[in-house]
Amino acid sequence: MKNRVVQLLFVFIIAAIVLILLNNSIISLYTLIGVIWFTSIIGISFVIFIENRSPQSTLAWFLVLAILPVIGVIFYLLFGRSRWRRKKHLHRSEEQRKLFREILANRSFNFDISSPLNERSTYLTQVIQKFGGGPVADETTTKLLTNGDETFNEIIQAIENAAHHIHIQYYIYRSDEIGTKIRDALIKKAQSGVIVRFLYDGLGSKKLRRRFLQPMKDAGIEVIEFDSILSPWLLETVNYRNHRKIVIVDGIIGFTGGLNVGDEYLGNSKKFPIWRDSHLKIEGKALYKLQAIFLEDLLYATSGLNTYSWDQFMNKVYFTGQGIHQAEGAVQIVASGPSSDDTVIRNALLKVMGSAKKSIWIATPYFIPDQETLSLLRLSALSGVDVRILYPGISDSIISDQASQSYFTPLLQAGVSIYRYKDGFMHAKIVLVDDEIATIGTANMDIRSFELNYELIAVLYESKTVLDIKSDFEQDFTDSIEISWDSFQKRSIKKRILESLMRLISPLL
Repeated sequence: MKNRVVQLLFVFIIAAIVLILLNNSIISLYTLIGVIWFTSIIGISFVIFIENRSPQSTLAWFLVLAILPVIGVIFYLLFGRSRWRRKKHLHRSEEQRKLFREILANRSFNFDISSPLNERSTYLTQVIQKFGGGPVADETTTKLLTNGDETFNEIIQAIENAAHHIHIQYYIYRSDEIGTKIRDALIKKAQSGVIVRFLYDGLGSKKLRRRFLQPMKDAGIEVIEFDSILSPWLLETVNYRNHRKIVIVDGIIGFTGGLNVGDEYLGNSKKFPIWRDSHLKIEGKALYKLQAIFLEDLLYATSGLNTYSWDQFMNKVYFTGQGIHQAEGAVQIVASGPSSDDTVIRNALLKVMGSAKKSIWIATPYFIPDQETLSLLRLSALSGVDVRILYPGISDSIISDQASQSYFTPLLQAGVSIYRYKDGFMHAKIVLVDDEIATIGTANMDIRSFELNYELIAVLYESKTVLDIKSDFEQDFTDSIEISWDSFQKRSIKKRILESLMRLISPLL
């Protein structure tokens, strides 16, 4: 209601100004345009003000509108409008709840933990579920997949062994060598009678062309674009992207993590000869949530009931309930996005990191934390916790890289260790706490992943995979250069100014 009143008031004011100016023959067309544009800036500033955004976000928007008024208005229309104005995405929230309720009501297995977790893990699973995460699932095995070769080999093997269905979803999917190889494997399975659904983000995979996708459609694969950038709803969706990476085969094997599909993820690019990344293979009861996330995205992207019925997926073919009885530990899948009631993934990460007694190790390609995350890391380090951040030696975004470095000074002062991965691009998204609990998934440690993108993470409790993650971290630290306080303070004034400017606009990134 508040949104509608503001819109009507804004339109009325502009209309009144236009009518007054049109009745004055002395006023030129350029003056008219200028007055309308100035009124737009005032109106947008008023809307931003009454939305009660964070002080950092409000200041950033005011700065952009003041310094770059023309670009600022266009930028706001595309990227700035608050989540409560995205009716399509907010409606999706109720669709998600309905689907999830039906999945739980029809589940053929329970989530009672057969091998109890320790007190801290049990507490975290309960709190994260209250935040909006899925129930914790035992009888689930996980395998850490390091870099592109291992990840894609495992995914292709699973695809080739599919018997009933393959669900595949990516933010970025390239039509290059590895993309074609996986596509052809999907086509072969579809031609043999396996149901294949291929979901890709309209912005991240905008370079996919009809000549690449048509053979898939001809083979019977359901090819679905998530919020096309050519949609008439562009202004409502362009800033809210589906950053998830999901592969599910027969409801019994699943994959998620940092890797999209493209040759660069194999290190086959001039800019990034080494691409360091991590992915996760999942088998067992936790797959129910991964399957549910994919189906939620599918139903949204296809306008829900207009294409599929809810009952179509409510059976054991998609939710097998199959558990791995000898599995150790447990897994909890957490998803969030612009339609979530809260920043679920961010809250879960804060809770996990806040439980640390000895260590917090973080790997992220983009580090633009909100104030709460920054404060938690600083206070943890000051209290004696071993806090380390593993960061790319080569970045794919100059703006993000400079903004990230603006946060290094308060962290280094507090005793946080920051490592630059010297051999290439570090793209893994992992948090390791006390060698007992780890998170791995699609979310970066930045505001965009916390608030704007559809993301997911897997929280691993007391699993052998946690120790594999620790081993990878130790190797990565060996392959990195630790940033010292003395050397960081020697950077030029020009660079410091650039970092500060990028930090001011970082809430918009």
